[in-house]
Amino acid sequence: MVKNMVKNTVKSVVMALALSLTGACAHSPEGGRPEGIRLDSGLVKGVHDGDVHRYRGIPYARPPVGNLRWRPPQPVAHWSGTRDAARSGPACPQAGSSPAESSDKEDCLYLDVTVPDKGGASKPVMVWLHGGGFTAGAGSAYDPRRLAVTGDVIVVTVEFRLGTLGYAALPGMPGGGSFGRLDQQAALRWVKRNAKAFGGDPGNVTLFGESGGGVAVCGQLASPSGAGLFDKAIMQSGACGTTLLPGAAAPGSPASPFWRSRQEAYQATMKAAKALGCPGDQPLDCLRRQPVSKLLGQTGLFTAAVGDPVRDLEAGRFHRVPVLSGHTKEEALLFASVANLLGKPVTDDNLDDLLVQGFGGKAAAVRRAYPREGYPSAAENWAAAYTDAIFACPHVRADTALARHTKVYGYEFADETAPPFIPSLPGFRTGAGHASELAYLFDVKDKPISLEGKHVPLTATQRAVADGMVKAWTTFARTGSPGKGWPEWDGRVRVITSEPGSGAVERAAVSHKCDFWTP
Repeated sequence: MVKNMVKNTVKSVVMALALSLTGACAHSPEGGRPEGIRLDSGLVKGVHDGDVHRYRGIPYARPPVGNLRWRPPQPVAHWSGTRDAARSGPACPQAGSSPAESSDKEDCLYLDVTVPDKGGASKPVMVWLHGGGFTAGAGSAYDPRRLAVTGDVIVVTVEFRLGTLGYAALPGMPGGGSFGRLDQQAALRWVKRNAKAFGGDPGNVTLFGESGGGVAVCGQLASPSGAGLFDKAIMQSGACGTTLLPGAAAPGSPASPFWRSRQEAYQATMKAAKALGCPGDQPLDCLRRQPVSKLLGQTGLFTAAVGDPVRDLEAGRFHRVPVLSGHTKEEALLFASVANLLGKPVTDDNLDDLLVQGFGGKAAAVRRAYPREGYPSAAENWAAAYTDAIFACPHVRADTALARHTKVYGYEFADETAPPFIPSLPGFRTGAGHASELAYLFDVKDKPISLEGKHVPLTATQRAVADGMVKAWTTFARTGSPGKGWPEWDGRVRVITSEPGSGAVERAAVSHKCDFWTP
């Protein structure tokens, strides 16, 4: 059973650089179909599903196929008649550990709209960017029913190009290295044009995402071409400076930044071209003739987008919108759990070697800053350093830079009882690990899941915490503030937990040793 779970669940995490778990489908539509909605590209008819209306699989750009492969997204073609919007579009092409988990549907630029079954217009709109690094995941995996109904907001989940198809670049290629980011902007422009048709307010759009999606939100904050496309931003477990250290995604994995120079993107693309039998200094036509399945084999070369948003934030070059930003308390426990499932656990015998792998010449200093006797297990000791270096302190750095020019609110999800999104071996404490907060905001079919393959529902206490998070997230979307008790950024974050004293604040830079990690 453990081996099956590793094959069917854990490998998908590794392919996504362990930045998010997304392997689920949205709920099937039920009930009658509401009347058609007129968009700028034609009529669509969705489905009525209990307390929400769903409009799925709506194209926001032309299919990026043929000569449109590796081009900026083009305006969607108008259609006649009424388009059926009962089913989500496919996830964008991505490698997976089995045919059921992989996707090679290059025609994938679709989005889903979830509208609460309440009257009234000018509802806030929240646009979700899924996790999975920049190489995997699906927006349709997340059912935002609770956000939509409880917060009376409209939620849009988006598919965008990933990996080789999202981030290849060659000289003279418009948009090279940024196609995934340009897709996200095309979806936001679609929202601005069509929000009113669903009862939404095009002047009140919140862009939010987790893990790789959180990094993407930060990138959009610093992208000049994203100006005016959103009015608020939420970054969950991913900031501009998030970089996977060696050994984080899986035992032995290399360092993996999310941003690189244009020249580095050119070099990666030429390397892929050579591997695919497209030699010479003008390989684009040859690459466009390659089947998607072959391009997916080069995914490891395309985990980063072109840009340097960390520098842009530090220089004050970003869009002045309110920001809600945070992470889980013990992010890297998820990665340690993956290693455990793969039969390569963090132990006292290999801890020093793993720290050297991750931190090189700084490993001895890390050992002193995170003494082994301060943690119940070697895995928790290792995870503490990785959590702070990869997630917590990059968030502190980004929030500090942002707060010089706009309102910022910080949080830490610290509910150690939260069920993990992947199963763990008996006796392994998963705590508030990476992606553990997602079940508190979304209903994701069959997630979280136990080692035996059984769904793990939230307890009544966890559901109460979830209700508070949903209220804070949607209040922020409506007003630009998550509510009372949330201090504007001065180094303090709101702690979200089911323990007594939930709602307390703490200084993130202190609790996560950010002075040690300051460049």
